[in-house]
Amino acid sequence: EDAIAMGEVVLRRGLPGDFDAAVAVWRVASAARRDGRPSSPEQEARVRASLRKPDAFFVVADDAGVVVSMAVGMQGLAHDGAGPPSVGLCFISMVFVAPDRWDEGIGGRTVDAVLAEARSRGYDRAQLWTHADNRRAQRLYVGRGFRRSGREKDDDHGDLIVHYERRLGNERAEEAMRHDPSRSPSSCSVNSSPLPPHDQNEI
Repeated sequence: EDAIAMGEVVLRRGLPGDFDAAVAVWRVASAARRDGRPSSPEQEARVRASLRKPDAFFVVADDAGVVVSMAVGMQGLAHDGAGPPSVGLCFISMVFVAPDRWDEGIGGRTVDAVLAEARSRGYDRAQLWTHADNRRAQRLYVGRGFRRSGREKDDDHGDLIVHYERRLGNERAEEAMRHDPSRSPSSCSVNSSPLPPHDQNEI
């Protein structure tokens, strides 16, 4: 389905007309994560470029016409983004929720929606990076079947980020996994796509 209702909030595929609204969510959520420090025009330009990549897709949470969350998926590349496409690998990035809508479950449903879209496009694995100190995001990803790969590195701001990965199974198995995380399959080791500073996942 193209849209999934969640109360009054609808999760749906992002459209070109949603670019500005999605970037606005990224802008305020990123500032909130960084103690109010605004992002640079260069960072915003990279966000817009990511949304327009030929292999990129995104989902949004729409509350009565207002976009309140976003998440982006794209083809993962081998060798930390320097190599060819890694078959079946979806790189999840820019998972953001408007700060005034945190703790409503919107972030989790947004991740569910972007994973469902990735699966529908034939991907069988997903990966992402998030800040090592972002416990909110890490709890959410673990609850969605992601597991730490053990890979870590510093982002362009010098902040430590950590790598998560998972296989993409069927939706019924994923629902069972959320209720009992011990049923999650072991993750496989994969390489990552390039990671500009805006691509980390904040929630």
